[in-house]
Amino acid sequence: MRRSLENSLDNSRIDERLSVFDIASEEISFHDRSMNCCIGFVDMVNSTKVTAEIFDRQKVGQYYSVFINTMAILAKNYGAKIVKNAGDALIFYFPESSDPANETVFKDAFECFTTMILVRDIINAKLNSNNLPSVSYRISADYGRVEVATSTSSKSEDLFGSTMNICAKINSMAEPNGIVIGGDLYQIVKSFSFIDKYQFRESRGYSIGFSQWYPVYTALNKNTAAGIDINSINQIFRSPETPKIRDIRAKQQSQLPQQSQQKQQQKYFAKIMVVDDEPDALFTYKCLLSVEGYNVEAFTDPQEALKHFVQLSDPSSHYQLLLLDVRMPRLNGLQLFYRIKAISPNTKIMFCSALDIAEELTSILPDIKYNDIIRKPVKREYLVSKINSVLNNNSLHFDS
Repeated sequence: MRRSLENSLDNSRIDERLSVFDIASEEISFHDRSMNCCIGFVDMVNSTKVTAEIFDRQKVGQYYSVFINTMAILAKNYGAKIVKNAGDALIFYFPESSDPANETVFKDAFECFTTMILVRDIINAKLNSNNLPSVSYRISADYGRVEVATSTSSKSEDLFGSTMNICAKINSMAEPNGIVIGGDLYQIVKSFSFIDKYQFRESRGYSIGFSQWYPVYTALNKNTAAGIDINSINQIFRSPETPKIRDIRAKQQSQLPQQSQQKQQQKYFAKIMVVDDEPDALFTYKCLLSVEGYNVEAFTDPQEALKHFVQLSDPSSHYQLLLLDVRMPRLNGLQLFYRIKAISPNTKIMFCSALDIAEELTSILPDIKYNDIIRKPVKREYLVSKINSVLNNNSLHFDS
């Protein structure tokens, strides 16, 4: 009996220690709230097999980062919030979708999914230019209640619940470079006006129990069903900033110190034209500079860029900076430089080129200095630093 009592006391002490240990080492803690929202998963296809054949570790990192970073930039530009990346997948949600009657939010969400598919050729052009294999991926989305938790180690929010689980599971039901949505999301959007742009095909569904199937739909944008063309990509590049994105940026700005606010506000009003006949390079510049807060308009056709510039009512004040490639068909960067300067002598122009011709450019072009030439390939930090430096040093006037 004594041994039994001692064992009982020992077990009690062990349970007490384990209880204290569990409380002290909780990795996640759930909030007292849940929410309804539209969530999305974008997952690479066969990335394990693809990366197993890449023997350079840096190349493996580059392969993942090009894809994940591009998807994250696109998601944020459409008002989504990134939850996390899980290996080769990115998980995000649309915070303002808690109101299922807010058609604008769901329209933005579907445009986000479509754009993610649309830019695949650009992503692959960038990958291939770095001797990396092409990527394919699947997108899944659904709507429902999620539980919100905070990670102790990362201090970031995470989402849990059946909606998250089902969205992850149905991802594999999408065709490579395709989109599927769950039945709950379909029921919300099917009556919205923008839904006429899409075709939906009901799949077999996802099994959620004995003889129970959750409906799943393949979504296809009618405008891109026939394929992707450069005009569609250009339209994305030149699409104006949505009111939602302006609101998000205004909120972020309000949280900055006053001096930082003034500098950031200048960025929001700074307009930059980028001209490069390589769509992957153009997409990179557009994304990097837009995320930094600049208002960017991009053109793959230098003649179209010149036509646009000529038609401006006041070209000298419309753009604070032009970033031009040098080697382009029909109208190269040097020719474009002279024609723009003839129209607007005070317009600031920089070059970004893979050619090692900095000395030649500075000797033959007026107002061009070494600091005005960026050498390809260019890294994000270097590009942003150069643009910031040139705009700040020239004390440019920013119009609202």
